[in-house]
Amino acid sequence: MLSTVLVVDDDPIHRALLERIVTRLGYEVRLAVSGEDALTLLTGSEASGIDAVLLDLVMPDLDGLGVLHRLRSIGSMIPVITMVTSAGVDGVMGAISAGATDFVIKPVGPERLQVSLMNALRFKSLTAGIESEHHLSSEFLTLDQLTNVDPAIARLTINSGKALKGDWPVLIEGEDGVGKKQFARAIHGSSPRSKKLFVSLDCSALPPTESIARLEAAITRVKSGTLYLSSINALDLAAQSMLAKTIMLADPSSKSPRLIASSRTSLIDLARSGVFREDLFYRLTVTPLRIPPLRERPFDLAALAERMALRFASESGKNIRGLTHGAVEYLMKQTWPGNHPEFEATLRLAVQRASTPWLTDADFDGEMAFEKTPSVQDFKNETLALFDSTGALRPFAEIESEIFEMAQRHCGGSLGKAAKALGLGRSTLYRKFQEKDLAGQSQKIEMLGDAA
Repeated sequence: MLSTVLVVDDDPIHRALLERIVTRLGYEVRLAVSGEDALTLLTGSEASGIDAVLLDLVMPDLDGLGVLHRLRSIGSMIPVITMVTSAGVDGVMGAISAGATDFVIKPVGPERLQVSLMNALRFKSLTAGIESEHHLSSEFLTLDQLTNVDPAIARLTINSGKALKGDWPVLIEGEDGVGKKQFARAIHGSSPRSKKLFVSLDCSALPPTESIARLEAAITRVKSGTLYLSSINALDLAAQSMLAKTIMLADPSSKSPRLIASSRTSLIDLARSGVFREDLFYRLTVTPLRIPPLRERPFDLAALAERMALRFASESGKNIRGLTHGAVEYLMKQTWPGNHPEFEATLRLAVQRASTPWLTDADFDGEMAFEKTPSVQDFKNETLALFDSTGALRPFAEIESEIFEMAQRHCGGSLGKAAKALGLGRSTLYRKFQEKDLAGQSQKIEMLGDAA
């Protein structure tokens, strides 16, 4: 289906010329003779059929700048290319600030117009992907939604599509932060079991004295839904034995639970060393999948960054259209030890800093979301003072703030680990950081939660 371009110009000669050029470039054309006429089309029932706008800035009554302000005030994100004469170039920056995607100078050449329209329609496509990004935080998730925003998941899904639709166990391996739980949820959401329970159990948090009972309770509760065992590499041998007997007794069927497990380390190495049962390992690896870390996917980063930047811009009401070549090069040079949480936190911070519609390498200048966890030796001489330099007791709020900062540094910048070490809820600690005007630091770390 051809994309439709709305041409808005009060000059009938220039309007007719543009209609011929845009048609020859392969697009459908709609015409508007004034700013009011354009707004009627762009806010009415036919608005969804218009993909881009060519807008003259200088028109009587409601000019192009007025149209832009009205469109953005109602939340319209349709790409708009403004048209000016060489004498009116001074007004371009005002149009860009008001939300214009690009500008061209009259008389417009076909080649220049084609480039602008292609970029504008690409921006519209990326903006439409924001809705898919928002789905990723919901409880219900499908593989289609996930593959739309992550090329690595798309490749995994293509390679293992048939296996993912069956009832056999699935093993997902990958480092912390690559999105293993999200992938497991998407497999469940795309399966015939999607309307049944998805029960998640973190094996690393199971005390050995309770592991078997908790595992049995989860299996009973999930019935014919999906049981997701994260960090199965941490499951003790007694619980492994119980699980092996359970899933070995019957062939997979739609009436029994489907098992999806994840591991942050290689299970085959653990099995060879005797830490993990070999029979359970072989049963789990009917459908083995590995999600690669970001450092192994440098050519995916540009697409991921563009989608995230547009989503964060949408959430904060900022006019961001993409990343410059320098910004993409900067992202590709990083190793991203924190994977997706670090990458997303860094993008969010860059969007908040940005002063232009295009993110540059300066917006990322030296700000990394995660650092290597310090050793105990790094803190052995660090103390917390109860008294100030005059001998007076320091205010509690000041001491509390310093405790939070020290805990954060001690945990390598991880807010979740700091909260756990202090015996606080993660949301409580984050709120306290905000109250102490430390949001600049807290935004850099795990802003989107722990992606298992």
